[in-house]
Amino acid sequence: MDHDMHIDYNRHLMHKNVWRVYVEMPMQNAPADDPVFMDIAVDVIAPDRDLAQYIVARMYPDYGSISVNHSPLSA
Repeated sequence: MDHDMHIDYNRHLMHKNVWRVYVEMPMQNAPADDPVFMDIAVDVIAPDRDLAQYIVARMYPDYGSISVNHSPLSA
């Protein structure tokens, strides 16, 4: 199939549709262990900050905390 246009990560970045979302995830090696928190940065393609946060919350429902920069990433 031949496409008329391909919109890749760089184009989303150029149009300010990429948001960096920071997630704190609890991790345990065994159920009896105390949780250790891992900090994860996820780049999400979304038209706004709220949708980016929602997507990450759905992807990582066991998160400890989520934060999003107030501005999208730029090239």
